[in-house]
Parts: sequence; C-alpha cells; structure tokens
Amino acid sequence: MSDTSSKPGSEPPPSERAPGQRSNPGEWLQLRGFTKWIALAALIGVLGGIAASAFTELVDAATEHGFGRVAGTTEGGVLRTANPLLVLAFPALGGLLVGLTIHLTGTERDGAGTDAVIRAFHRMKGRVRGRVAAVTAVASTLTIGSGGSGGREGPISQIGAAIGSTIADRLHFSDRDRRLMLMAGGSAGVGAMFASPLGGALFLPEVMYRRGEFEGDAIIPCVVSSSVAYATFGAILGEERAVMIPREVAEHLSFGGLKQIGGFIVLGILAAAVGWLFVHGIRAVERLFKSLPLVPAVMRPALGGLLVGGIALALRPVVEGPGVAFSGYALVESTLSGALELKVLTLLIVAKVLATAVTAGSGGAGGLFAPALSLGAVLGAAVGMGADTIFPGLDLNPSEFALVGMGGFFAGVAKVPIAAVVMVSEMTGNYDLLAPLMIVAVVHMTLSTRWSLYPSQVGGPVDSPAHVGEYIVDVLQSLKVSDVLDSSMQPTLIHETTTLRRAMRIVSDSRETHFPVVDDDGNLVGIFSLSDLRRIFLEHEVQDIVVARDFMREQVATVTAEDSLHDVQKLFTRRGVSALPVVDGLDTRRVVAFLKRNDVGKAYAERLKELKGASNAVSGPRPGA
Repeated sequence: MSDTSSKPGSEPPPSERAPGQRSNPGEWLQLRGFTKWIALAALIGVLGGIAASAFTELVDAATEHGFGRVAGTTEGGVLRTANPLLVLAFPALGGLLVGLTIHLTGTERDGAGTDAVIRAFHRMKGRVRGRVAAVTAVASTLTIGSGGSGGREGPISQIGAAIGSTIADRLHFSDRDRRLMLMAGGSAGVGAMFASPLGGALFLPEVMYRRGEFEGDAIIPCVVSSSVAYATFGAILGEERAVMIPREVAEHLSFGGLKQIGGFIVLGILAAAVGWLFVHGIRAVERLFKSLPLVPAVMRPALGGLLVGGIALALRPVVEGPGVAFSGYALVESTLSGALELKVLTLLIVAKVLATAVTAGSGGAGGLFAPALSLGAVLGAAVGMGADTIFPGLDLNPSEFALVGMGGFFAGVAKVPIAAVVMVSEMTGNYDLLAPLMIVAVVHMTLSTRWSLYPSQVGGPVDSPAHVGEYIVDVLQSLKVSDVLDSSMQPTLIHETTTLRRAMRIVSDSRETHFPVVDDDGNLVGIFSLSDLRRIFLEHEVQDIVVARDFMREQVATVTAEDSLHDVQKLFTRRGVSALPVVDGLDTRRVVAFLKRNDVGKAYAERLKELKGASNAVSGPRPGA
C-alpha cells in the first residue's frame, strides 16, 4: 500500500515519559491487575449495599405511610372499609408529584431503570449521571408509595450503575472500564436488594443481550460487588429473603419427575403468551399516553395513578387480600401459600398486566422486575391449579408451579434465563425446582425471540456499539483486497495523451467516477475524477489541445491485492477519497482493478453474515436470530 499521509503518533507509555510530564490521574488504577479489580468492585459493593439499604427504607416508609395507611390497603389490595375517593385520589396525587419532580429537575425519564442502564452501556459509553439516579430514586419512591405497580429492581440497578460510573469518571478510566464498573454497580444494587448475590452478579452481564449471551469481562467484578453489597445490606437491615415461603409449604416443594414435565411445558407456552401481552401492553399504553394532546407530560403520571386506583378499586368486591398495587411480593407469597382461588388468579393476571402497563406507560417510575415476578407466580399457580383439577392423579402442587412461573416468566420477558433461574432460587431459598425452572425458561425464551421487556437490548456483542470497533477490525483484518476483486472492478484507463474532447467522450460512456491515467507502458501516472473535468469541460477552444496529463492529479494513493481491508479502510479515511486504484504487486504502477469504498463495506457485511451463519450451523438456531 502506498500513501503519502503521515500516521499519528501514539502516546508514550508511563515508563517512557519525560520527567515532569503529567500522567493520567487514574493511570495507577487502569484495572490491569486482579487485585485492583477486587478492590474497586468491593468499594462499589459497599456503596451499592448502603444505597440499597437507604432506598429500601425509603420505599418501605412511603408504602406504609402512603397508600397503605391513607387509602386503606393491605398487601396491595383495597380493604372493604377503605374510602373509594382516597383510593382514586392518592395514586393520582403520587403521579402528579412524580410528574412535577421530573419536570422541575429537567431530568429525562426514558424507560425503566434497567433499560436506562442497558442503553447507557451500549449507547452512552457507560455514563449514568448521579442526578438521574437521584431523581429516579425519588420518583420511584413516590410511584410505589402511592400504590403504583412498580418494583425496586429498576431504580436500584440505575442507582448502583451511577455509583460505578461516577467512580470510573473520577478516576479517568477508559470507556471500556467505565462500562464494566457500570455493570458492577448495577449488580451490587440488584444482589443486595433481592438477597441474591449470585443472581445479581449474573443479571447485569446477561441482560445486556437478547440472545442469552454474557458480557464475560464483567463477571468477576460483578460477582465481587454483588457479594459485598449483599453482605453490607444484611449487616445494615438484617438478613431476610426477598420472598418468604411458609415452612409448611417449603417442605413440600419438589420436582415430581417425568409425569410433571407436560404441565411445565404448558406453563412455558402460556408464559410466552402472557409475556407478549405484558410487554406489548406496556408499549401500547406508552404510545397512547404520548398521543394525548390535551394531557401535558407533567400530568400523565397523575392520570396513570388515577387509573391504577380505579383498577385496585374494581378488584375489591372480588379479591380479598393481595391486589395489584405496589411491587407484588405479597401477591407472590399468597400464590405460593395457595391462598387464592383459580378464578381470582385469572382475574389478577389481567389486572396486574393492566396496572403495570398503566404505571409504566404513563411515565411513572419503578422497575418491572417485581411485577413480572408476581405475574409469573400468579400464572404458575393458575396453571398448576387448573392442571391439578383436570389431572388429579398426577398430584400436582400449585405452589411449585407458582415458584417455577416466577423464574420462567421473567427469564423470557427479560431474556435472562440463567440469572432468572438463579435469582428465584436464591430469593426463595429453594433449589429443588431448578429442573422445571430451566424447562419453563427455555420454552418461554424459544417462543419469545422477537420481543423483550427492555427495548435497549441488542442481539449480541457484535450488535453492540460498545464492541463495534473490535468486530470491524477483526473482520476486515481477515480479508484482503483480492477477496473482493471481480471483473466488475476493471477500471477505465485513460492514456496520458488523450485529449480533453476524447476524455469527455469516454467518460460519458462510462459509469465510473474516477479514471486512472497511464503511460505507454500501462503504468499509473495520475488520476482524475468527474469533479476535475467539471472545472474545464466548458473550455471548448482548448478541448483538442489540453490532454489528460494536464488536468490529472499526480499524487495517487494505491493499494495491492495483498493489502488487508482494514488498512484499506484506514487509507480511505485518511485521504478522504471514495475509490482507490489496485496495482500489480510486482509492478506497483500497473493498474489491475479499481476498488470503491462501498466495496469494503459490502465485503464486511457479507463476511459477517457468513460468520453468523457458520456459528448458527455449529450451535443450532439461536433465540432472536
């Protein structure tokens, strides 16, 4: 390859700096050493555990003294003695305060907290502003405390991610390291909040992608931060599982083997159907609220709160006890204990989908993890109860189906089969149902490849802007110019003595935009383009006098058939040209082809498609492909 451009110099390593030259403030912590990773992840874990403790206390206080006490609710359901006006008004007031908080702080609220973290990883170089996390905490507390159907997972993952991102910024880390610390912070919050250190460690690395892949480099820091956060949270608030299963129920939870597999497959199929309704319901309500011209954005959460209060009030004559308000953990515990009838469970599925869609779609804060778990538990209990009624001889336990439904439902809607299975097992303290959990998760994942609860997810690392440079370099370096040459790239050569009139006639019959100029031996001496001709084509009196060598450009960058497309792409960028002559490797001035910039992009896309096809042929079809 021939190019007259100079290459930019690289920054000298620390050992080669001149005395007194300033160093990067975070250079001593560039995360090259295992010890430094442990130390930083542990620090993030401590801060994440403290943040999770504070947020838990804040939400619990708001829930107890807010909708629960003022309006008269119990475990998310409305008491028969409750004042209907307060049941409607209090969630609306909470929504109004959420709208005002977001409006007055000028902070964007675009999607659930976890989705914001995913978007920050892929699109924002791992940056989550501390102010956004603070506003999310306040808005989520107001939403959940006033009866909104939202959970704590989204907000705490965003708060933890902001901690990791802020530390990385303070230490002037690279974009790649900031992304890893973002995930370590998010894992710390989730692992602490849900008493699930391993599940929390796996959740953030897995939720970034739809196809069941992990952000592998983040596993170690996420394991450390999640474990330390879990220990910190327990030291502050005491160790307690996120979902409490009565002892008499837990003693009878076990996998019945082959006779129960059919029931769990049916559960996986129904989970995909309800999951589709859940995800698309949220999207539809979002579009509906955004299309209301007479309702300003600041008022939309208030309208959503009013509707949630109406749904909760409508359930009062039918459902005694747990309802659709709050995160839904009381609903989970009621289904695990077998306290609800089949018709009530069926009604709660529809009501919880509506309440969550209205809360999230209207602009209310709060996560979607807990509502999804409660939906899965209710669906699982309903399937188990229905199956036991139809096939009494199988001795099916609806409580087992409820627990399996929790993990299987969330695995499919969030595309986190491994993390969901582990988290549900840790949250409940029961590991006897791992096999059916995995069955339902796989069935749900297989049937739900085209949609996800988190729209910012991408298919896999190759689809992520966070990795785009790595994959482009790898693919283009593996290709040579000779790999993309074909007969269609034969150039239109112009002899250096060709007159302007003759050159214009040749150009008019050609589809090319650049024309190499050669001498008697066929060696390249210059090049001209349509732009060069445009400056002189009106000079009629000299068309038979001016020849090609008079208006050609002599400085020509060339490539050979053996050059890599990665180097060629860099040459295109440096020279700012859209086409380059390909010369014979033995005689570097004899033109054999003409390579266009678009040919490189086409070759990259085709090669990437081949690699994906080969990968699928080896591993089988992948969800989302």
